[in-house]
Amino acid sequence: MKLNRAARDLIGKGANATIVTTNPSGTPNVSVVWVALDTTDTGDDILSGHLGEHIKVRNLRQNPHVVLTILDHEHFHGYVRPYLKLTGTAVIEEGGAPQLLTELDRVVGNPDVTFPPADAPPGFIARVHIEKVGGTGPWIP
Repeated sequence: MKLNRAARDLIGKGANATIVTTNPSGTPNVSVVWVALDTTDTGDDILSGHLGEHIKVRNLRQNPHVVLTILDHEHFHGYVRPYLKLTGTAVIEEGGAPQLLTELDRVVGNPDVTFPPADAPPGFIARVHIEKVGGTGPWIP
């Protein structure tokens, strides 16, 4: 699925997102991740980098269904902040996390801290194929 210009602008060169995965027990697991937009021949994907096989990575290997939300901190939609909700299916790719996290660190990271460390492991990329767009804001037709 290809995102509209407003959604693409919100993500920009990187954003903080809330990711919801499903634990083996069926309960939700929620965490915050840095995300990037990757445009492919089949549409737009959301990428997040993970240095270790954290719970969210293990959850996505078991159940690839995922929901991400990104809050627009600069605008209002009526009386609330707009937010972009993306529902999709994730694929875990081996390696590449330090490179992605280095790019995202320049945009969303703490400017006083270098991340990831120089000796970071290759880690994993979670590639989310977007299947549905929701939330409140100009990304909703």
